[in-house]
Amino acid sequence: MLQYPAIVHEESDGYWVEFPDLKGCVTEGDTMKELIENGEDALSLYLGVLFDDGMEIPEPSSFKADNIIYVSVLPDTAIPIVLRKMRIEKQLSQSDIAKKIGKSYQAYQKFENVKKFNARIKTLEYLARSLGKKLIVDFVDY
Repeated sequence: MLQYPAIVHEESDGYWVEFPDLKGCVTEGDTMKELIENGEDALSLYLGVLFDDGMEIPEPSSFKADNIIYVSVLPDTAIPIVLRKMRIEKQLSQSDIAKKIGKSYQAYQKFENVKKFNARIKTLEYLARSLGKKLIVDFVDY
C-alpha cells in the first residue's frame, strides 16, 4: 500500500533504521523482525502527525542498496492518507465522496482522519469504487 525506504544500520547489540524521506524519523530493534515492527510504528506515527497537522506527506523515494528495506505504513494511517490523496487527485470534495457511498459528510470525514479511522471492508470497497479503484487486501510475511 504505502511503503517508505529505510536505511538499516547494524550495531553490536541490534539494529537501527532511518527514513531518508522523513527527516528525524528513526527507530531501533534487537532483531530485524523487531526493527521492522518498530519501523512501522515510527513511520506511521510520524506520518500521522504530519497528516493531522495538514502538512504535505512526502512521496516515498526509490532506493536500491544492500542496507535498504521498505517499511509499510500501518493501515489505520495509510488508508486515510491514500484516500485524501486520491480524492484530491480526482478533484472531489469530502461531500462528493460521502454522497457516492451513501454516508454523511461527518461520517466520511472520519475516513480521512488518522485518529478516528475505523472502516469495515465493505465500506473500503465502496470508497475504492467511488474513486475508480479496486480494493485489494493482502497478507504478507515479515
